[in-house]
Amino acid sequence: MTFPRIDMDAVRLLIEGAAETTILPRFRQLNIGDIDIKTGPHDLVTVADKESEAYLAPRLHALLPGSAVVGEEAVSSDAGILEALQRSGHAWVIDPIDGTANFAVGNALFAVMVALVHDGDAVAAWIHDPVRRMTYMAKKGEGAWLREADGNMRKLVTPKPPSLAHLSGAPNIRYGDREFAARIAHRIDNTSGVLILRCAGQEYMAIAEGHIHYAVYNRAMPWDHAAGCLLISEAGGVARRLDGKLYRAADRPWGSPLVVASGEDQWNWLKSGIFDP
Repeated sequence: MTFPRIDMDAVRLLIEGAAETTILPRFRQLNIGDIDIKTGPHDLVTVADKESEAYLAPRLHALLPGSAVVGEEAVSSDAGILEALQRSGHAWVIDPIDGTANFAVGNALFAVMVALVHDGDAVAAWIHDPVRRMTYMAKKGEGAWLREADGNMRKLVTPKPPSLAHLSGAPNIRYGDREFAARIAHRIDNTSGVLILRCAGQEYMAIAEGHIHYAVYNRAMPWDHAAGCLLISEAGGVARRLDGKLYRAADRPWGSPLVVASGEDQWNWLKSGIFDP
């Protein structure tokens, strides 16, 4: 497979620019009129989400002429945009603010996520924490790394806890199969604990650094997971559905639950000890 030549730092700088220009000035400064409801009371969008996507979309397209752009907010207005991920070629997937519900109430657990997709699979990923000014990056076949606020670069390798009892994580089971959710709830005491951050980007960063060791998602929208799954896979972890299929950005949102874990053994322990019938 031939990947486009992409300057990872050029994309990082665009994402940092979006955060500094459109997101951080609004953080803890939103007015009631700056927040709207999309599909329901737990699905929010703010003026900062819209402005961040508007900042990123044309600039990312300019970096790779001919590429498609699939932004969360654009898709909310035109679901047909998602079809770009089913076609061959390149597409940028943008989550302008992941964790909008946190952002809207002044909670610092939010992120900006961008993935470059080639023929339906993520080949490059960026997850930026605007408050900590840290960016997690990955390129398919080349590993994952963290650029810290001071500019220091650090290679990422997911820690591997020694048993199921040592694993903590984020079982996001609010949506989807209720029988599956009940099974997890019944068995979760077999692990060391639960830490749900209400932001997939923050959960992916936490797995990469070993603060938690797994996450589960019943709904897998590409802007929520394309970047994170590549990040964890390139850092030595596993991003796979319970039916054994690797996660693809072109996947439909609903299907077999997505389980992301710090390693192969850890993924298998979770499957057999928590998730299997």
